Amino acid sequence: MENIEVDTAADGDTDPAPAAPVAIEPAGPAAIDPVPEPDAAVAAAEQAAVRGRARALDLPADGLGRLAEVSVWIAAAQGESPPRPITRARALLLAADHGVAAAGLYPWPAGATARRAAAVATGGSPLAVLARRADVGLRVVDVAIADSAGPAGAPAAAAPTDGYRVRGGNGRIDQEDALTVPELDLAFATGRRLADEEIDGGADLLVAGALGVGADTAAAVVVAALRDLEPIDVVDRGDGTDDERWMLRTAAIRDALRRARPFASDPRSVLRVAGGADLAALAGLLVQAASRRTPVIIDGAPGCAAALAAERIAPGARAWWLVGAESGDPAAKHVVGALGLRPLVDLSTRADDGTGALAAAALVIDAVETAIDLDAAAATVRQADDELSIPDIT
Repeated sequence: MENIEVDTAADGDTDPAPAAPVAIEPAGPAAIDPVPEPDAAVAAAEQAAVRGRARALDLPADGLGRLAEVSVWIAAAQGESPPRPITRARALLLAADHGVAAAGLYPWPAGATARRAAAVATGGSPLAVLARRADVGLRVVDVAIADSAGPAGAPAAAAPTDGYRVRGGNGRIDQEDALTVPELDLAFATGRRLADEEIDGGADLLVAGALGVGADTAAAVVVAALRDLEPIDVVDRGDGTDDERWMLRTAAIRDALRRARPFASDPRSVLRVAGGADLAALAGLLVQAASRRTPVIIDGAPGCAAALAAERIAPGARAWWLVGAESGDPAAKHVVGALGLRPLVDLSTRADDGTGALAAAALVIDAVETAIDLDAAAATVRQADDELSIPDIT
């Protein structure tokens, strides 16, 4: 598949053994530049232009609804009205296993994350189809897929020396930390590096998501810890979970939340204790994209949990994000409300892997093209009206 790239661990890459819970955090990641604000003057100009186009074309002032809102958002991000066409949209899916899945929370067998990543790579998944149809480049990055020889979080001999892989599966968060302190720093830096690579390569719109069994449970714990919620407020059964698995999932979130709550004032610590390499890397990506004035589409519980942490780390970053699709996951709903964001569409999707965000990306691209074409059409109408006008010679 020409538009799909897969970054996986090279042969021989191994991962560090998980450490015991750590109570003291380091000073933090590499310095983060203050997040710039989207251009408010350009946003106002595009809003006025939207109304002007509507008048010229005999349309209701708010006839384009959210499509017009998207064009204003992109214009403010680009600093130009009308906005420029999106020429290089890129989707990054960060793949990782989560040790908590071993508690029997899901109906899928071991190795499901690796199989899903392989399906994307070969074009045999909804993600691949949506990316191809929308002409969005798709990149799957292995940050913590479990080693085939052992369970998620299984110890190995040494840390990877290159690539993007942080470890072999996140720790089982109901019993241990998801990451060590060095792994947290590496994961966050990896996300920032991925954003830089894509933006340096010309990306003008990013789509971010997580691909992995257990990511939604980790996300629920992160959201509950940062928002001071209870397990029942964030537990989801959208995959058709039966009552027994729902109770197991609630118990796992309860136990993980008990470990994460002491760190609730520090989003990086919450990501380390309860999130994992994928969520930490997503947070780093979101922070760096905002710092570099690049809009990002997110959706699902993992993406929203990472966004909540990223906004705490870099206040104001949320202005650069769009929630692509409504999620039925309660944790995602809490984040959307807390950040004051509004999903672009409601597709009733239950996947948390960026499917909704990729579907929304096509609408975002079309909304920008529509604004450009209508601007030209309105200019033509105005010119024709001027030519037909008869001067008053009395």
